[in-house]
Amino acid sequence: MKTVIGITGTTSVGKSAVAVKLAEMLNTEVISADSMQIYKGMNIGTAKIMPDEMHGIRHYMLDIAEPCENYSSYLYQESASRIIESLPSVPIVVGGTGFYFDSLVYPPEFGNCDRKTAAKLKKTLSENGIEVLCKMLCDLDKDTYDAIDLSNPKRVLRAVEIALGGKAKSQGKGKSDPKYDLKLFVLQRDRAELYRQIDGRVDRMIHDGLVDEVREIIEQYGVCDTSAFSAIGYKEVIEYLQSKSTLNECIEKIKLNTRHYAKRQITYFKKMDVCEYIDVDGRDTDEIARYIYQRCKLLGV
Repeated sequence: MKTVIGITGTTSVGKSAVAVKLAEMLNTEVISADSMQIYKGMNIGTAKIMPDEMHGIRHYMLDIAEPCENYSSYLYQESASRIIESLPSVPIVVGGTGFYFDSLVYPPEFGNCDRKTAAKLKKTLSENGIEVLCKMLCDLDKDTYDAIDLSNPKRVLRAVEIALGGKAKSQGKGKSDPKYDLKLFVLQRDRAELYRQIDGRVDRMIHDGLVDEVREIIEQYGVCDTSAFSAIGYKEVIEYLQSKSTLNECIEKIKLNTRHYAKRQITYFKKMDVCEYIDVDGRDTDEIARYIYQRCKLLGV
């Protein structure tokens, strides 16, 4: 069984920079586990790592899909697994999408339900609203229910399809052996400091041109009924551009929704097989990376 190092944590905790520094120490490469950074053109709003920040470390699973496409955790695990198997070194998987880690280590047996069931689910969503599908997902796969944005119809629909089409990850944990030996480290901050970091990041995103980024995406693709257009930071700016809110209201909504997402992330991490939680407050990137490096050596990586 191949070993994989995982670095996760809430948004605004500094995962990407730590992964780059650790990759330099281990002479390895990085695989992203972020469900929004896979989309091309979505850079500012997803805090996507830029080439000059990679320090020459190769990164995979970034910019691999168009925002007009729906991309699932099933497709993620297929592509990421191929990359892991092709690398001679122990790769670092980094990102805040917990169910991407789970789908990688405990892949579902099937990626899709049958067409008749899929059509029925879409009809249910259209006629009865998202609440019915949320209830179904909660019954089928509580872990995913706790992790995803339940206000995102496409994401909820896709999660139900996966759960109906194969073995739910929550079931898979108890019934199947892991595909990889994942050494998972969760970076965490004090809650008040985390919220301060989130607010600061949102303000920087607006300053750096998030509104213009969303405007350019809309000009290229229109407003599509896909997960990318329901992403936090993007859906709120779309509402602003459609004159459904003021810019200040838009900013406050992004901050609030990001805090709520961070809470869901924390809940999900508690259900994962974690090697260690690492407090990052008061520690710089080099110090955190060195600590994980030492822990990995003690774990035989």
